[in-house]
Amino acid sequence: MRESKLKRFLRTIKYRLILKLKPRKNRVYTQFYRFPNQYVAIVDRVIPELLQSSSFHDDNVIEIVIFACCNGAEAFTLSHLLKSKFPNLKFRIRGFDIVPEVISQAQTQKYSRDEVYCGPFVTEEFVAETFDKIDNNEYVIKPEIAAPVQFAVGDMLDKPFMNSLGKVDLLFAQNVLFHLPPAKSKEAFANLVDLLKPGSTLFINGMDTDMRIKLTKRYGLAPLEYLIEEIHNDARVDRGAGWAGAYWGREPFSRSTKEWVRKHCTIFSLR
Repeated sequence: MRESKLKRFLRTIKYRLILKLKPRKNRVYTQFYRFPNQYVAIVDRVIPELLQSSSFHDDNVIEIVIFACCNGAEAFTLSHLLKSKFPNLKFRIRGFDIVPEVISQAQTQKYSRDEVYCGPFVTEEFVAETFDKIDNNEYVIKPEIAAPVQFAVGDMLDKPFMNSLGKVDLLFAQNVLFHLPPAKSKEAFANLVDLLKPGSTLFINGMDTDMRIKLTKRYGLAPLEYLIEEIHNDARVDRGAGWAGAYWGREPFSRSTKEWVRKHCTIFSLR
């Protein structure tokens, strides 16, 4: 049953208060194949536009960095996507997280059945193309999917470390910025922008929306106006009616504000 306008309004007020008052904390959680419509946008728009740019040459290696990579699920999902849709593409994925334990697991490339099938969008086709099954409860990433991917401990708030990474083509910092206090989130965002070059794309699902509007404007980032609502709803699929009870809950999609594109968009480019 669709909730009333009054109930939705009250939930929104509750959520806004939680955003302002509730302490932020690190939360270790991830899934394989988490944002399917974001992957559609990568295949349909992001990679084709990168390949068509005047600065790109056939022998270029696309540099990709993922922050808050957790156990590697996002990195290996992306590697599978690029391998399957762009078989001749040369790319390198570097995943970083501040938690040494999850980096250690990512480096093993091994996962339990529960970890593999945790996400609501995981399909048997994806599993068959991404993993080799060791036994009924253990899976390992296929060598060709794992080959372009590296993992290490790294912190977005460590400026010298960030400066050491060089410029990147695709940059992911998803479901992490909203776990930081506002001042630290702004600092991390500035460090992320420093890794971009003209034509680079930043993926920032999971960020306080008011801050996203302000900071993407401040740094001259252009929203990709493609599948915005679909991508937003992918991220809310496991929130249910409890979305208003946590700062990471995400508001329902709405076009009612002037800045709805920047508010809900998760893919931005530096022009």
